[in-house]
Amino acid sequence: MKLNSLLVSIALLIGTAQTIQAQCTVVASAQNTVIPCNGSTILSVSGSGTSQVAFGENFNSGQPVGWLFSQVVTIANNTCGVPSLDGTDFMWMGDQSVAPREMTTIPLDVSSGGQVCFDMRYAIQAQASPCEGPDLASEGVYVQYSTNAGLSWTTIQYWSPLGGYDPLMTSWQNYCLPIPAAAQTTATQFRWTQLAVSGAPYDHWGLDNIMITATAPNYNITWLHDNYSYGAGVYTGNDPTPVSPTGTTSYIVMMTDSINTCYDTVTVSVSYPQIDSVTTVNPTCGSVNGSLTATSSGGAGGYTYSIGATFQPNGNFTNLDTASYTVIMVDQNNCSDTMIAILDGVDSLQITNLTSVTTTCGLDNGTIDFDVVGGTPIFQYSIDNGSTYAAVSNFINLAPGVYPIKVLDQNGCFDTESIEIFPSTNPNIDNVSSTLEFCSLSDGVVTSTTSLGVTPYSFVLYQGPTLVSFNANGTFTGLQSGDYSLLVVDQIGCVDSVTITVDSIPAPVAPLQDTVLCNLTLQINGVLSYTGTNWTSNSPLVNFSNAAGQNPTIVADTAGIYSITLTDSVCNFSETFELTFVADPYTRVLDTTLCIGETQVLAAILQPQNTAYVWSTGATTSTISVTESGNYIVTASNMCGVSIDTATIDFYFCDLELPNVFTPNNDGENDYFQLLFFGGIKTFNCTILNRWGQVVREYDNPAFMWDGKDEAQDDVLEGVYFYIVNAVSNGGNEIKKHGNVTLVRQ
Repeated sequence: MKLNSLLVSIALLIGTAQTIQAQCTVVASAQNTVIPCNGSTILSVSGSGTSQVAFGENFNSGQPVGWLFSQVVTIANNTCGVPSLDGTDFMWMGDQSVAPREMTTIPLDVSSGGQVCFDMRYAIQAQASPCEGPDLASEGVYVQYSTNAGLSWTTIQYWSPLGGYDPLMTSWQNYCLPIPAAAQTTATQFRWTQLAVSGAPYDHWGLDNIMITATAPNYNITWLHDNYSYGAGVYTGNDPTPVSPTGTTSYIVMMTDSINTCYDTVTVSVSYPQIDSVTTVNPTCGSVNGSLTATSSGGAGGYTYSIGATFQPNGNFTNLDTASYTVIMVDQNNCSDTMIAILDGVDSLQITNLTSVTTTCGLDNGTIDFDVVGGTPIFQYSIDNGSTYAAVSNFINLAPGVYPIKVLDQNGCFDTESIEIFPSTNPNIDNVSSTLEFCSLSDGVVTSTTSLGVTPYSFVLYQGPTLVSFNANGTFTGLQSGDYSLLVVDQIGCVDSVTITVDSIPAPVAPLQDTVLCNLTLQINGVLSYTGTNWTSNSPLVNFSNAAGQNPTIVADTAGIYSITLTDSVCNFSETFELTFVADPYTRVLDTTLCIGETQVLAAILQPQNTAYVWSTGATTSTISVTESGNYIVTASNMCGVSIDTATIDFYFCDLELPNVFTPNNDGENDYFQLLFFGGIKTFNCTILNRWGQVVREYDNPAFMWDGKDEAQDDVLEGVYFYIVNAVSNGGNEIKKHGNVTLVRQ
């Protein structure tokens, strides 16, 4: 690391190196980027150019060059362990620089405008000098300018430290600021200054790669498609020659000063006219009264249309016959499009709402009725395909058969339809049968077959006056026992009926109840089944003297709660009850050790067979609370006996222990500073401080584990740290500890 004292020197200013890098920007545009077919548009341009000429400093010479300043700074390539963005030397305002810290340029000619670009970073707050960063809102760096030789300064931008830990402010960043209009003079000075500092060992920062540019170009702009140039120094204007592309075309403009060149492109597309749609109205029966209407878009507008030799100013054509028409459209720029339209002759007469009523039960009493839409009155109606006509469209007293319908209007247009009137006979129920209803499960069935009549049939089942169900197949399921009436109705309403009985088998009787016993045997009584039984259990520990009998003896191997099920598969019957063979009572209570002042809840182990609890204290609950040492006896009991157990409870004074050294090196041993022992803690606070009395970490959980990092999750330095512990035990005892711990990272 090398320190350099920077002095004001006119000779040094004369030796300042300045570089020139030209830049340009050009934007091409068109009066209209979409033009009609055979149309044209005007192209325009707007350009600008800049050259970097005013001031440049990257500190790579080992000392500041070209500055007016009075600071002692550090020039190196890795100060505080953070290299610059390009890895080369940079300037660092460290603990050798006193407030106010500043770097001031010589007067520069920026009268044409430009920008100020540079790299900058702040040191991180609370690190060791000369790497201690600013944190207060007033300790940031200003970029300012002066147009009166430094008598007064105006701020361009200020960077607040944002608390000293902001990752953007504490890492190298590149900044570019436009030169304000008020700063654009022939003798403008710029400075980087820190006006507020806590002291030389604090609030350090650095600069690198400073570049101040000014505007001073002399470019020429040329359109490449026709080589039209605007002349040196002319950066806006129109190309006087319009462009007339026949398709989508891109035009390129070039801006150059013979050394530096930039380009831009503008694209012009062509809109061709097109017929969007042709709507048609077909001619009616025998008439030349069709029409079509064409609509268009695109192109230059002013459309004219033709479907033959002549053109007209709109797309409406009337009095058209059935034919195929070619619609031609031409716009005002003589661009065109075509579309085919077909008109079909249409018979507009239509029979609607055609209905019939079929003959019933063998009578010639059918009817036909319908309506007519369209056509030209007066109409004539026929049901024999035009052999005879009537003046009305409803016909009665018709025999079964197929009738061809025809309607004729006065212009000779007609429409035809067909409808059938079906013959009819009474339906006949040929046979009917039933199956038993088992066990009141409503599973009886009635089945029937039918012939004659007019299909399809509808079957209806009644029980007395009550409608049970109806369907189209004659089979009825899910029936209760009893007498039923079955009716069949054919399509034309003719009916046949029959009566039938569904018999039943009674359901089993099983007066089973949940039972609790101390022994392991139960005799079943009172079960009655007509179709057989089957006894099962949810446990292999249960046996039946006769699993298929009605009233077996049930025996269990061990005490427990068993589910016993009786089933009758024929009746789909199932009955379950719970059989409990009560086990002897059992309980247990655990010994424990507690802090003095705490309250311990003693809980007797619960078992489902236990029905009562009695403690040596006289309590009759399953849990009690104790605050004193001693033996506590609990007795659990039920109908089959008692169970007794004793808990020994000891109370002692609680304390905390902490280590005096730890090594957070992630080797799995002694990696954390933490309590060596704790228990019965109600409230807890541990504060860890460095040797300057600054808080490094703070914890409120006795299970804390300090890993050697500060609140920002940065590793702290090796050394001695101090801790203060304040705690209150569950018993209300205050515990205060303080001391030091050594952090070793090796």
